[in-house]
Amino acid sequence: MPLIETDINIQDHNRDPIMLVDEQSSTDYYVGTSNNFSDQSRPSWRIKRIWKVGSVWMFGFPDGDQGFKFIWDQRFFYTFRE
Repeated sequence: MPLIETDINIQDHNRDPIMLVDEQSSTDYYVGTSNNFSDQSRPSWRIKRIWKVGSVWMFGFPDGDQGFKFIWDQRFFYTFRE
């Protein structure tokens, strides 16, 4: 059986995801996670916004989507929904 070459890098499987936290205030945070790239201008980020309303902490994602397809540098332009 012939050997098939792939683009898989075995070292990538042992890498921790990249995580960024942007503290806008004591009641408003953005948390970004990327499994693939550290480039903040590429659409490879899952972005979560955490904010406080009264005594309740709210959690939301861009349009409610938890996919790794958003750009960290554009986090302020997304509409966050639970």
